[in-house]
Formats: sequence, structure tokens, C-alpha cells
Amino acid sequence: MNLFTKIGFALIIFSLSCNPVIAQRHAPDAALKVGTYTVSISSFHGKKVMLWFFSTWCPSCQAGLKALKKKEGPLKKSGLQIIAVRNYQNGGYPGPSINAFVKKAAPSLLKAQNWTLAEATQEVAQKYNSKGYPDIYYLISPEGKIVNVAGSPGAHMKKIIDFAGTAVTD
Repeated sequence: MNLFTKIGFALIIFSLSCNPVIAQRHAPDAALKVGTYTVSISSFHGKKVMLWFFSTWCPSCQAGLKALKKKEGPLKKSGLQIIAVRNYQNGGYPGPSINAFVKKAAPSLLKAQNWTLAEATQEVAQKYNSKGYPDIYYLISPEGKIVNVAGSPGAHMKKIIDFAGTAVTD
């Protein structure tokens, strides 16, 4: 990894730590578009949640989807609810629809009971991803508290597995 890449990652980590959502440690409620319905984030309270914002043009997002697919069974068994949210206006760049993106990289997740595929509304983007990161996720406790935030689930699978609980094994 070259110096500029290291500096770039350091700046992303720093800016994530300055995120007001993280500072308050409580997951704010906001609406998501799930097909023709609107669903609120608070409707998932009582469950462990991974709220993942991604862009369908993003290579690390595709790698993250494939990594989550590899742990599909154990993550479902653990009770982790994964809310996969395509960034508002796909982060400003063209790319496939959320269903086409998932179908290409991990088609079984289209029917996974612990997965919700959603489109970000402007409201949820302002509350959770105002800087427009292409790949960021939040781990939210059943009490609605944010316990971790990072980018690229493929690179942080151990954190996700630890959060999901002991039912997840290799």
C-alpha cells in the first residue's frame, strides 16, 4: 500500500469518527424505500442490525456482498438482520439497480429472510451518509445503539461476525 493510499484511509477513518451519528451513538430513525413500500429503521429495533450503504458501481461493495454471501447461513442463524441500502442516487454515478447488483454477485440473497434490500431516501442519506461514502456500514444493537461503524464489510468480516454472535463460524 503506498503512502497516498494510507493517508486516504486515515482521512476516511478520521472523518468517520467525526460523523454526528456516530458521536450520538443512537441510530436515528429514517425512512427507506423497500420496493413500493417505505420502511423505517426503527421497525428493526429489537434485532441486531447491520445497516449497510453501498453503491452498485463500487468494486469494494461487490467484494463486500460476496463476503457476506459466504457467511449467509451462519449470519441468518445468528439472527443478524442485514439492511442493504443503495446509496441515494447511487452516490451520483450510474450503475445497475440494487436487484441487478445483488443478482449478479450473490443471487441467493434476493430471497434471504434476514436481508432487506432498500433504496436510500434523501432523509436517510443526510442522517447516515451525508459525506456520500460509497461503502459504509453501521452495526446497531437491539436497543438501537450504534456499536460500530466502518467501510467495506469484506475487509471487516471479523467485526461483523463478532457482533452477530457465537452462532457464526467459519
